[in-house]
Amino acid sequence: MGILDLMLGRTDTGEQGVEGKSYTLPKESHEFVSPVAIRRVELEAFEALLEADADTPALEGDTEELQEALDTVFDGQEIDASEITEQHRKPRLEAAAIVEAWREHVDDELGVVYARSGTHSRLVSFVARCKRRADDADDPFELPDSFGEVAALLTRLEDATGDQYRAVVHTDLVPPEGQS
Repeated sequence: MGILDLMLGRTDTGEQGVEGKSYTLPKESHEFVSPVAIRRVELEAFEALLEADADTPALEGDTEELQEALDTVFDGQEIDASEITEQHRKPRLEAAAIVEAWREHVDDELGVVYARSGTHSRLVSFVARCKRRADDADDPFELPDSFGEVAALLTRLEDATGDQYRAVVHTDLVPPEGQS
């Protein structure tokens, strides 16, 4: 057993379509991810979108009033307004956790972050909800001026997670499961 075997794990025939020798790393501490270049201005734009959504909540606030309306419309059926409100907040909370975890990987102007499978769809879910809110004339929510930077990041993230190669990194370098 060589020093590399001790450091990296045992060698074995290749997986993931790679021929020859490859190292088998512990699945408990390593994960396949997509590396994505990210600019600080894009991260700040996403933070501005998160802040705008939090400052102008759609369903949050008066849960009692919402519960009364639901009880009136769905006479006798058990529908929990607080559960609906929590489901509505979930995309923002997931996006906020991803952005927060990525912030430490972007130094000055540019950095590389690691996206797990599903990261793009989680961020798109939040952004699509914000876009629908901005298009709704009855909703006071407005997209920040920096929204174009968010769109650019999502496009690069889609490209990186779609058909580019994936990397194997230690799980310390990626946000906790459910946040990326």
